[in-house]
Amino acid sequence: MSITRRNLFQMTGGAAGLLTAPGPFLAFDQFFRPAAAQAATINTIHTACGICSPNCGIEATVKDGALQFLKGIDGDLHGEGHLCGKGAAGGQFLLDPDRLKYPMKRTNPNKGFDEDPGWVRISWTEALDTIAERFQFYMTEHGRESLLFCTLPGHDFWSRFMNALGVVNRIDHIDVCFLTDNIIQRYTTGGKQYTNDFENSKYILLFGWDQVAKNKIVYANGIVKARANGAKVVRFAPTYTATSKMSTEYHNIRPGSDLAVALAMINVIISENLYDRDFVDLYTNFGQYESEIRTHFAQYTPQWASELSDVPAADIARIAREFATTRPAIAPAHKKTLCANYMNATQLVHAISILNILAGTIDRPGGRYFARGIPLAGADAIWPPPPYPQKLGRRVDGRNLLPLAEEVNQGMFSTLADGMLRRYPGMIKAAFWNNYTILGFPFPRHMEDAMRSVEFSVAMDVIPTDTTSMADIVLPSTTYLEGSGIVVRNYRATSPQAVARQPVSAPMFETKSIAYVALELGKRLVPDYFKKPDGAWLNASELLDEQARRANLGENFADFRNKGRVDRPAPFVPRTSFPTVGGTNKCQILVPQFAEKGAEPLPKWHPKRDQPSAEYPYYYLTFIPGVHKRNSTQNNAYLNELMPTNAAIIHPELAARLGIREGQMVRLTSRVGQLEVPAHLSPTLRPDCVQVAHGFGHRNRLLSKAGFKGVRDGDLVPDASTEDFVAAGNYGGSSCIMDAVVNIQPL
Repeated sequence: MSITRRNLFQMTGGAAGLLTAPGPFLAFDQFFRPAAAQAATINTIHTACGICSPNCGIEATVKDGALQFLKGIDGDLHGEGHLCGKGAAGGQFLLDPDRLKYPMKRTNPNKGFDEDPGWVRISWTEALDTIAERFQFYMTEHGRESLLFCTLPGHDFWSRFMNALGVVNRIDHIDVCFLTDNIIQRYTTGGKQYTNDFENSKYILLFGWDQVAKNKIVYANGIVKARANGAKVVRFAPTYTATSKMSTEYHNIRPGSDLAVALAMINVIISENLYDRDFVDLYTNFGQYESEIRTHFAQYTPQWASELSDVPAADIARIAREFATTRPAIAPAHKKTLCANYMNATQLVHAISILNILAGTIDRPGGRYFARGIPLAGADAIWPPPPYPQKLGRRVDGRNLLPLAEEVNQGMFSTLADGMLRRYPGMIKAAFWNNYTILGFPFPRHMEDAMRSVEFSVAMDVIPTDTTSMADIVLPSTTYLEGSGIVVRNYRATSPQAVARQPVSAPMFETKSIAYVALELGKRLVPDYFKKPDGAWLNASELLDEQARRANLGENFADFRNKGRVDRPAPFVPRTSFPTVGGTNKCQILVPQFAEKGAEPLPKWHPKRDQPSAEYPYYYLTFIPGVHKRNSTQNNAYLNELMPTNAAIIHPELAARLGIREGQMVRLTSRVGQLEVPAHLSPTLRPDCVQVAHGFGHRNRLLSKAGFKGVRDGDLVPDASTEDFVAAGNYGGSSCIMDAVVNIQPL
């Protein structure tokens, strides 16, 4: 029986006086007194979001050490006091009960989503020792080409570790994102920039660009301000989204035909001499190649483009004239939607870059401009390493066949499985996966087979992704809310601003950062690269101190962290020199270096890869919902509640023809696979299309919310070989992440 004041009275015959008199019962009194009222300790911490690349400023409310609430910070150039839904839900990444909590090793040698890995908890020491021993074995027996690192360059120490090993095969997702635009802007304007001065623009031209619907706050704010300032916004896309709603004019273009419209617009602007003569004459190579440029674009008439795009020729010509004469004007290109969807994406982003050059708004108010940032010293500058070994060996993804992609050292998700299974089967012996999942690949079934072919795999992540299902060692990663760093603004940066990222929570469980892993593996495998001149080991905290001090952000990182943010207001002075490859210091419309490397010096018309046919009559569209970030947020409790699964979105007109009703299961079939998914009827897309949201269909049984919910959109999208890209003129390595056609069958 539990003791209460009531039954204690009963046991003592109700002698309440005994409870106040000296005696043995005083020992119980402490259990009946109300707890002393103590004020909760409430702190606000300024940090930066880490869900997507703008890293909007965050004010975190922490009560008694526990995160309570996240909101935006006034004065932050990116968020401007706002957070998107993903940013506001960030606490659920920190507190996800499914988080990986400690290192684990596999005991079941059979790999697959239907297999129980037989995870056994191990120490960090055992995990790191095992990884180092196996990596050293494979490098000795099979060469450095036998290691595969699926990871972004990441922390400076992680990059140093891979360089010190001489890693040949580092693979990342940039080819399914912005690789093409990175290549094009290096040669045409001087480097990939995310800075678009929408708020001062008078004419905004969007080819599929959909960042308002994606909840990219920094861009959405810019479009809202532009509209308030009277700007005209014209959008071409096969789907009507929130970005379309924010536009002044919307054209329901045929999928994959944006390039035709862009080429025709260039024709009109050049043939009618509507371009900004002052800018073009002074700062571009137009004069040097004028005859070739005029001749090349003359073939691309508005009438020709209309037949390919379903956009009336008169509208194409009118919009071209408006864009050229309503100044300043801008045509942005960001990531996947323009830069990676189709086989002709490289040519499209080249044409878009030319449109911006002709408008005369490169690094000008109202146009694309170079971020005015704050340079941060890298670890190699602070502590110069010994010479790195030469990276000798074969590229498993075949990227060496695409010299322009090889130059920027990015990609190639889209050709990796082909390389591992066909080009060089068995070459990859060990792999390290850092915060990537199989869902990010075109046709992920091939990637499953490729992962099974690897003898030893390591996966580091926050939650148990599908990639961890195939791993031999799993390492638990910290989140952005548990780390520190210096974030320099690069999306809205007419003057410099830096924000301190600082932890709102100590690392939970046994989670560690990739910097920790780099240091510890470095000590085991390449120790000379991780020592300072005095012989002491490198230290991530000292790196931050040095970066803050050298950038004049503070005496050390703690000083900068206490400030929270450093602003350096300065007048915006437009460039008169542009750091394009080739050293002319001019913007390049015709790129002679492309011709030297087997690419097209001017963009030519190429159709998308897969075209509708009798067997597969409908365009297949995919999209990333604004609720989610690609395939990494579906297990977040708040975001999962908002959108737990996906569907086949079909126009009501097409549904009626096929006898499909709302919620009915349908089978989508492409030349490589099929999906069965419920239908959702919506008039927001063309009647010749079907659309499926990306990011669903996770198959790890340890994901309590996202596991086995929805379908993988990529199961219908063919992957490719680099030979396919070369043959199609895809010299920028666009992954064709949405280049598929399908049949639709009601079930």
